[in-house]
Amino acid sequence: MTIQIDEALIKKLQKLSLFKGLDLNVIRDLAELCSYKKIKKGRTVIKEGDLGDELYIIVNGEIEILKRTLQNEPYTVVAMNADDTPLYVGELAMIDKDKRSATVVAKRDCDCLVLKRKDFVAYGDANPRVGLILTRAIALQLAQRLRRTNDDVITLFSALVEEISGEAEGL
Repeated sequence: MTIQIDEALIKKLQKLSLFKGLDLNVIRDLAELCSYKKIKKGRTVIKEGDLGDELYIIVNGEIEILKRTLQNEPYTVVAMNADDTPLYVGELAMIDKDKRSATVVAKRDCDCLVLKRKDFVAYGDANPRVGLILTRAIALQLAQRLRRTNDDVITLFSALVEEISGEAEGL
């Protein structure tokens, strides 16, 4: 099964933050590097801990991103809808060859474009300006996540200090 790479799809992909600043012909080239994958509701797109070398562009559908606690219990980090604006997940696999950091599950049927790391790297090597733009977009997203994580750690640490202080006062 394939997805038709037509003007409507290219216009939709233009909304993707990963492709910000790229012209339509470059977006078309990148879309043509991808394979198509339909993921049924309830199926896992990416599994935390697995090795992966693919970036998924969710063109239509809805996904849920899950993490596991220290007790190995899953919790939902966020649910996202791609009906108006596409989403992408698995971008770390374009940068390194480490384990997946979260699980992604289809909450509804999803149409996905799948980009392999080797194709991403080869395209970036052949088109350094575009490769730099794509890598910067991934770096920006990672920086934003790191800042949010830092804020969360500070909030948790502050709450822990308050709780410990409250217990100490009660002694």
